[in-house]
Formats: sequence, structure tokens, C-alpha cells
Amino acid sequence: MSAAKLSWTVALALLAACTRESGSDAKVHAPEAPRGESRPRLVVLLVVDQMRADYLSRYADLYTGGLARLRQQGALFEEGHLQHALTFTAPGHASAATATHPSRHGIIENEWYDRSVRKKAYAADDKDARITASGPRAGSPDGRSPEQLMRPAIGDWLKGQVPKARVFSVAFKDRASVMMGGQHPDRAYWFDPAAAGYVSSSWYGEALPAWVAEFNGETNVFRRFAEGWQRLREPDVYARSGADKVEFEADRVHTELPHVFDDGGPQAREAFLKELQWTPFGDELTLAFAQRLLEEEQLGVDADPDILLVSCSSADYVGHRYGPMSHEAQDYYMRLDGYLDVFLRALDKHVGAGNYVLALTADHGAIPIPELLVQSGQQKDARRVVMADYKAQVTRQVGLATKALGLPPEVLLDIGETGVWLDVAAAEAKGIAAPELRAAVGKQLAGLDFVAEVFTADLLSGTAPDTGASEFLERYRRSFFPARSPDVTLRFKEWTLAASYPTGTSHGSPYRYDTHVPVLFFGGPVVAKTLAEPVGTVDVAPTLAELLGITPPQVDGRSLASLVTTR
Repeated sequence: MSAAKLSWTVALALLAACTRESGSDAKVHAPEAPRGESRPRLVVLLVVDQMRADYLSRYADLYTGGLARLRQQGALFEEGHLQHALTFTAPGHASAATATHPSRHGIIENEWYDRSVRKKAYAADDKDARITASGPRAGSPDGRSPEQLMRPAIGDWLKGQVPKARVFSVAFKDRASVMMGGQHPDRAYWFDPAAAGYVSSSWYGEALPAWVAEFNGETNVFRRFAEGWQRLREPDVYARSGADKVEFEADRVHTELPHVFDDGGPQAREAFLKELQWTPFGDELTLAFAQRLLEEEQLGVDADPDILLVSCSSADYVGHRYGPMSHEAQDYYMRLDGYLDVFLRALDKHVGAGNYVLALTADHGAIPIPELLVQSGQQKDARRVVMADYKAQVTRQVGLATKALGLPPEVLLDIGETGVWLDVAAAEAKGIAAPELRAAVGKQLAGLDFVAEVFTADLLSGTAPDTGASEFLERYRRSFFPARSPDVTLRFKEWTLAASYPTGTSHGSPYRYDTHVPVLFFGGPVVAKTLAEPVGTVDVAPTLAELLGITPPQVDGRSLASLVTTR
């Protein structure tokens, strides 16, 4: 057995053992570059997808592993927030890595309407890229790239100033890995169910390193298939999360732990590969892959610092399906505590406990399931607007506006989760100026009972006066990128969820439940403390940059290094 394979075997054993164990009782000034031992040899940016800030405190007494260590030994900002309005995965990861808002980096949502080709555009799509994988998926036209990311990320800053530095990103989701990796990483990896393993894209290189194929081949992706998703702890530990049988979770049927994967059917194993992301085991696999990458690529072993960016995507899938107050969410974070214990131990061993700095944050939070908020009496005004109903109502209101202007219904090009795209050229051909069209449509949409406010592109771009003095205007301007954003953007009322499904939950708003996330620094010169100062996720990369002794370009964030390294 090779040393790499042996280390992977040991990692799996440690991972399982630790998981069981955790179940027991602005602009940045140019810094003075550190040299030698004072500069970390490795920086790790860890993004836990959909991690609300309260997860660190709500289950604190249950953490005995990695999350406990980060809380106890790290510098935690209690008021960390996304500072843009449209809180989705792709823009959240891009903002954390580039230290800029979507108005600069251009990733406004996970997808948007591309007026130039008249169809939806996916944030990480690249029509010229191909999948790099071992097996039949190799060369498939599903490659991803940062082609649409308009600003460099922290890995790009480092490679530009320390040419021998190496930068890698990994996530279960392709868009998370691509956005974190920036424009020129050495490689970005993500999980592909059809390949039953981690893949990359021809944008990063034509062939996978041999170790990735080995990892995919030797790793038993189905190791959790037979046992299913069992409770990590005894049932009474989950009492704080309320009832387990909740009709507004999942498909209304499979709402309770344990969750069974092997139903004896002929397609069960194939289905499990697609189901993996909806379980904690997707992130167990990603962190094991990140550990293998650390060893195989020999990150952090010399004087030239490296960066490893990791996103735990399954946290988001679990949160969407079961909600943030569920038994499943609690079980996920207790397991993550164990997974991160193994990962931190690997960093200690490979790089040295004082030779790396890790930052923990998230791309967004989530609203609790609205029906449960009403049922419990916490928020009597909470409601769900299912996407089909939302689109029908929006279509009707836009139709009223266009009809009054003498325009055909086809002026409405697309309805997204956050607003509408209009055929401005067609309107102008009929003598209707773009601002007039947007204002008329916005006025009609403002009449919908679930809409709190509308923002036209003219208002967000500053070409129309702000007469409403909205407290949310600046946040929506931070999410506005003229070439991609809707002509009219909607702000839904607080505690209103516009969702594709009649169960589960989501995110995307400028409210606290979607914006309040962890911002924590750990390792190297970081001093253990809790800070009350409000900060943004755009402040994470500039802080890491100062610790690395590199200078960011013009960014929206600021360095917090002086706050986290002083006693």
C-alpha cells in the first residue's frame, strides 16, 4: 500500500472515530509583509454553505471536536454579515474570496437572464470548457470556469505577488469551488454524481492528477449506503430542535431520522450518488478529499505560502430540505464538529499547528420554515409564496403595465427569483423609454401583497433619484451589476419565503436570518477572543492577505488583522 493510500485509510479511520467521539457528552492599506516564520505557510478559507451564525452557539455544548476548538481558540466576530442584498451561494462565495460585492465581481445570483443570448446563464458555466474526469464523464460538455467572475480572488492576489504560491479549491458544488478559486487557481475540484467522484474542468488543465483518480477509485463512496443516515447521538439530545416529524420538511414523508438509502431497488445505488449531497456525508467526503489534496500537493511545506479553499456544500442541501431548526440540521453540525476535528489534526500534522491560519465563514444563512414560525407563534406574518404562484402573479402585473403602455406581453423576457428582465429595445422601438417602462412595471409589482419594495435598474444605477430613502437601497446597489441584473428587482416582505417547493426553506433576502453568518479566524498569530464589532464577509480575504503580507487590489472589504492578533 502506498503512503498516500495508507494516509487515506488512516484518515477514514480517524474520521469515523472522531465523529463517534464528537457524539459523546473598504480599502486596504499595503501591509508590511511578514517574513520567515511570522508569515503562515498555509491559509485555509473554509466556507460552510448556509451556516447561520447561531449554529455556533445553539449547539455549543454538544461540540467536542473541530467546531469546539475553533470557538475556544479562534477570534470570533459575533456580528458577521453578508453586506449585499441577494444572498445566494455563488455571490456569497465570490464576495468572500474577492473581498468585493456583486456590483464589482458580477456574480449577482446563481443564475440570471443573459439578454445577449436570450436565455438563462449559470454563474459557473463555460460553453467551451469540458469535464476532466477519469471514466466516461471525461470530456463531457459540463465544464465549469470562472469566466464570468469579474474580479480576482485572494488566490490570484497571492500568485501575483508570490509566483511560487499554489492555490486549490474544493467543494461538493461546482459553483462554490469555482468562485472561491478565483480566476487563476492551480485547480478547482467538485463532486460529480455521474462520475461518482471529484472532477475538474479543462479550463484548469486537460487531465486530472493521478492522485485524484486514485482517490475516486479507492474511496468507498457507498460506505454510508447500507447503514443510512442514523442519529449520531441518543434521541433526547435532539429535544432542543423540537419534533422530528414535521410535515413541512422534505417530501412530507421522509421527514424523520434515520433516513434509509438502500431500499432494495435496482436503482438504489445510483440514486444514492444523487442523494449524497443531501446528507452530512457529502461534506465528510469533501473534507477527506481536501485532506488528501493537502498531502498530495504538499501545501504549506515551504517558505512560499499556499492557499486551500474549502466549501462544505451539504450543509446547504440539508438546510434547504429540513430547515435550520430540524433534527437533521443539528445532527449535521454535530457531525461537522467531528469532521473538522480530523481536518484540523491533519493541518497540525502536515503544516504545523502554528504555521497556518484558517478563516471560517458562510455564503448566506436561511429563514426558518415559514409554516413552523406561524405554527409556533414566533412570526404570525411568516408565509411561503410558491414559485409557480409568484410567477403567475408577476406575469399578470407586468401585463397590466405593458398593456397600459401599448406594448405586447412579450416585453417580459424572464422572471427570476428576485425580479424581472424586460425587452427594453422593443419598448424603445415603440417610443417608450426604458426608465418609463421600468417605472410602470415597478409600480404594478409594488402592489403585490408579498412585495415590500421595488428597485428599478435606474434607481440602483443612480440615474434616477432616490425618493424613498430605503434602508435597504445600498445593499441592493451592492447586488446590482447593470449588464446582468433585472430591470426591476423585488424586495419581499420580511419572513416571506419565495420558494420553488412547498416544503423546506431557502434564502436570498437582505434580512438578518439570511445575512448573519460566522466570521472567525484561527491559528498562527490569531488570539482567542470574541468581538462585538460588526464586520462583513468581504473583510475575510483582506484580513488573510495582511497576515500573508500581500497587498489586495481595490476591494470593498477591510483588514481585521489588527483586531484578531492583539490581546
